[in-house]
Amino acid sequence: MFTIDERYRGLPANRDQVLALHLALNTPHVAIPGKQAGPAQAFVVGLRGGQGAGVFVYLYLVEAGDCAVYVSGRRIQSADELREDEDDALAFVESLGFMMDNANWRAATPAQQDEWLKTLPVFFREPTLVPAVKARAEEKRNVATTLGRFLAAF
Repeated sequence: MFTIDERYRGLPANRDQVLALHLALNTPHVAIPGKQAGPAQAFVVGLRGGQGAGVFVYLYLVEAGDCAVYVSGRRIQSADELREDEDDALAFVESLGFMMDNANWRAATPAQQDEWLKTLPVFFREPTLVPAVKARAEEKRNVATTLGRFLAAF
């Protein structure tokens, strides 16, 4: 059973810590308690830590630039437990309407892994630091500034 853990805002990791990565192929509209409803991206990530491993479900709310991190609550000690939690996490996000794809982290090149670590919102400590979110915020500021100048001209 996966539950929201408000302590998490992102899952920053290095290549060696990532055990598995699954990405959503679609962005269904979801409603998460206490968050603005809207289109979301889903990520299922297996991470190795100092006390074992864990599987996380990361839902990124695209329009709000916010996230929700779900945890299973158990520390994984074996490959079988990792697969079991991965399967449970995938079933959970698929029940929300996501179609998931295995990114095959272990088979990806180091360059591809580095690209994912630098661009996917799941690996950022704070969702507002995601490059796409920062670019969208800058674009909104530019539009507002341009509109303000245009209106001031009259």
